[in-house]
Amino acid sequence: MSAPTMADAQEAAAPIAVRTLRDAVEVAVAQSSEAAGLPALRAQAEALRRSGRGPFVGPPVLSVDLLTRSQGIIEEETSVSAGIRWPGEGKAIRSYAGRAGDAAQSGIEAARLRIAGEVREAWWSLAAARAAVAVDRDQVGIAATTASQVARLVGAGEQARRDLLLAQAETSAAESRLSQAEADLARAEAAYAALAGPPPENLPPEVQAQATDPEDSPALRAALDRAALADARATSLSYGARVRLEGSIGVRRERGGVGDPNVPAEPFRNALLVGIKLPLGRNQTAVADAAGARSDALGAGAEANRTRIRLVAERRAAQARLDAAVRSLEQAQTRRDALAEALSLTERGRAEGEIGFIEVLRARQALSEAERDLAAAKVARFSAISSFNQAMGVLP
Repeated sequence: MSAPTMADAQEAAAPIAVRTLRDAVEVAVAQSSEAAGLPALRAQAEALRRSGRGPFVGPPVLSVDLLTRSQGIIEEETSVSAGIRWPGEGKAIRSYAGRAGDAAQSGIEAARLRIAGEVREAWWSLAAARAAVAVDRDQVGIAATTASQVARLVGAGEQARRDLLLAQAETSAAESRLSQAEADLARAEAAYAALAGPPPENLPPEVQAQATDPEDSPALRAALDRAALADARATSLSYGARVRLEGSIGVRRERGGVGDPNVPAEPFRNALLVGIKLPLGRNQTAVADAAGARSDALGAGAEANRTRIRLVAERRAAQARLDAAVRSLEQAQTRRDALAEALSLTERGRAEGEIGFIEVLRARQALSEAERDLAAAKVARFSAISSFNQAMGVLP
């Protein structure tokens, strides 16, 4: 290999550095079976296109026959035969090949969108798990610091031992929540890695797309192309269900006098042979295939209509989910701010001796839950934006 060729090969083999959701989708698509099978689908479409050229079905058949005796050749015949296409059959096959190419390409685009949906879900599940671990680690640190302070005060005789036990119990609960969150994070990382390899350190959100026409969705285009492909296939197979004529043309050379010593051998005489073969019935296998193809075409058309209806419903649901996520984020932020202020007032009251440690601990637990809910609400909003983009048929 030359130096530029080797450099190109190394660049193609180099893994994509995942920094954004779009990069992750590209990695997942490159690893998918749909992308691996695209060259074969294109080769299939090209083979179909070539098979629709010319007036014959399949390649012509060459036949050579010899009639001989020990004294020499008496007769020799060479002919070429082939099945004859019906008018319009070649055009139908070429149309089928073109539809196959279109369906292969739109199928890849639909697969990219489907894979993007899986990556988006794994991406934000991982983000939610990371956010939960971060919050729980902070809470463990706060609980451990509080328990240490209470232990010091108990040792100095300034606080009851019951408060120390409560603080230790809260520390254990926080550590238990952290352990569960870390287990959820490990599962989320494994799910993401199965799609797009090792996850990046940061998981940036994507920008909300504008609403699009459902007819422009890759999923619907793929469904419509599959319906058109099935219809074109049924049309092309319907010609095979007809009675197929076979034509032949050839040359015969024959002579007499061979093998009779009393008669001199005659020179060869040439004759042109033209023949037609007419089957006495239709190929029932071809008839069954044509009927099955027509049934598939009707089913594919119905599936395209169902896809259109489903996409409209998914768009409404995605918009409703996004609106709800925005409201939930606002409510979670308001709740967190209120509980943070409440904790501040509670700690002030405890410092003045008006409130006991148990009330402070409860206020801190409530704020901890609010912090966790706020972190989850932020991720849920970003996830809802990705779901909205997915429903709009927009790739990252």
